[in-house]
Amino acid sequence: MSIIVVGFLCVLLDGIDIGAWGFVYPRLIADWGATVGQVTVVATVGYVTLALGALIAGPLADRFGRKPTLLASIALFGGGLLVAGFATNIETIGICRAVACAGLGAVMPAVITLVSEYLPLKRRSFLVTIVFCGFPLGQSVVGYMAAFIVPNFGWSSLLIVGGVAGLALIPLTAAVLPESLALLLRRPNQQHRVERIVDTIARSVGEARPVTITAVDLIPASPSRREGGVGLVLSRQLLPTSLIVWFAYLVNCTVTYMLIGYLPLIMAQMGMDASGSGQIVGMAGWGGVMGSLLIGYAMSRFGNYRTLIVALTLTAVSISAVAFGDWQLSGLLVLGLVWGILNAGSNGGMNAFASEVFPPTARATGVSWMHSAGKLGAILSGLLGGVMIAAGWAIGAIFISMAIPLLIAVAGFAWLGYRNRPRTVL
Repeated sequence: MSIIVVGFLCVLLDGIDIGAWGFVYPRLIADWGATVGQVTVVATVGYVTLALGALIAGPLADRFGRKPTLLASIALFGGGLLVAGFATNIETIGICRAVACAGLGAVMPAVITLVSEYLPLKRRSFLVTIVFCGFPLGQSVVGYMAAFIVPNFGWSSLLIVGGVAGLALIPLTAAVLPESLALLLRRPNQQHRVERIVDTIARSVGEARPVTITAVDLIPASPSRREGGVGLVLSRQLLPTSLIVWFAYLVNCTVTYMLIGYLPLIMAQMGMDASGSGQIVGMAGWGGVMGSLLIGYAMSRFGNYRTLIVALTLTAVSISAVAFGDWQLSGLLVLGLVWGILNAGSNGGMNAFASEVFPPTARATGVSWMHSAGKLGAILSGLLGGVMIAAGWAIGAIFISMAIPLLIAVAGFAWLGYRNRPRTVL
């Protein structure tokens, strides 16, 4: 349970950070006179380093260990955010944002990878999605934090609080989270360390028998696998799975960021004010918490492929619904909740799926590269959304264009499910 709690707190900080900057950017323009272009550069650089952090951290975690990679990532994130709170110009803010995002990009995949290895297989999907709930919950919680901190203490205090919280999490993470057993078993002279970890886990579930690791249990590193996780996720056997999982996560995250980033503009075209879009985004945040739990349970109960196929299909349908009919605020609030349940919930489900589909020695690379694809989706959302709105696309056309790639991802999961179906030998 302590492993789940610490993992949840790490992911919660991820969500808080992403949401906090949405309150900081307008103040940079109002208080410092920064231009929209400067703020856009800061935001874009942050998304780029988020993707790079996830891209680089996975192979490092598979080679040198999940735990040291996670601790270093939290230190970068917390330190960058803390220094940003004392910045006096936009250039320093940009550098701090880049450093913080480089660390932050590695936090969630490292947590998901490490925590999943200590969860029972039958409940892994559900428990991983509980950990992922920290992300949408953090995005919702930061709104309440900002409502109190920013008016009373200023926007810089919001960054300082986030940075201090991140740095304070380092000793707790170091004390509670163990290193990956899959990696320790492949290293020489780690027998006693593995025994201590397994013995601690056994005692936590009421098993008091002493645990002994023998030479048979140790897994020697294969010379043919010295390329590490990168070679495995790009191998002939795993490459189709890797590409489909990464594409699906990219598409779903692109939809997420487009809904969050461009909803105010879209609603303005529909004649509604900013408060209405804020309510819808808030509903989507709470829906994400509900959806992660529901989809995680469904994956444990009905299977990974079947659940993700249904969830992504319904996401596409609910998004396309905006193109049909004259929607009022009450109806859009319901849709916002549905989007959170399905769209954000599917992101949680794909984290659970990736933690199972990639082998232990390549799991950090597979999961972190999936997250890197998701951060690329954030960058694409800014480009595509701006182009479509500037070109005068109708609202319905924008939402339908978001649904089509989701259906392509559905076809990919359907093919994977068919390819990996159990076969009966007569």
